[in-house]
Amino acid sequence: HTSKCTKLVLVYRYFMDLSKLFMLGAAGYVISGLYDVAILRGKTLLQRLALPGFFITAIPYPFLFIGHVTPLPPMLSWMILLCISMLAALLIYSVFIEIPLSGSANGALFRSGTYRLSRHPGFLWYTGINLLVSLYFWEIPILLLCTGLTLCNLLLITVEDLFLFPKIFPDYKEYRKETPFLFSPYHGSHRRKS
Repeated sequence: HTSKCTKLVLVYRYFMDLSKLFMLGAAGYVISGLYDVAILRGKTLLQRLALPGFFITAIPYPFLFIGHVTPLPPMLSWMILLCISMLAALLIYSVFIEIPLSGSANGALFRSGTYRLSRHPGFLWYTGINLLVSLYFWEIPILLLCTGLTLCNLLLITVEDLFLFPKIFPDYKEYRKETPFLFSPYHGSHRRKS
């Protein structure tokens, strides 16, 4: 009887820990949305306060890697970690480095590089990371956590794409016509004919 209670308590704690990680990541997405609203409303102080939201969305991942072990063979786990690292580098590049490096005017809509392939390239890299993290740990609860965080990101970029960015960037509607929301194998057919 005691061992069943102990197991139930451990399972409960496990799910509560993952629930806390989800709530933390989801809170990061809400704060990131506030950042976009602050840009739209010209609220500089709110922008500064909400900027950490983007980094809060990443906090669950170190906790996953510290608190959980992969059941996969070492060679496969290292290959997955390498792919996760490459996607994380692409995510950081697309979201934080590419636009400032381009020298584009501050606040101008950026349409080159990875943003020519997708209006939200960071979401593509992030989804790949979550798929690989789920594969790495090979546990249904972690798969559900990663799926939930991916859906939070999808909700944020959908709200940005439909409501916020068209108001922030005057030429966003034209950008929508030229560039797919996520990705299209027929990307060339989306471009205007000269």
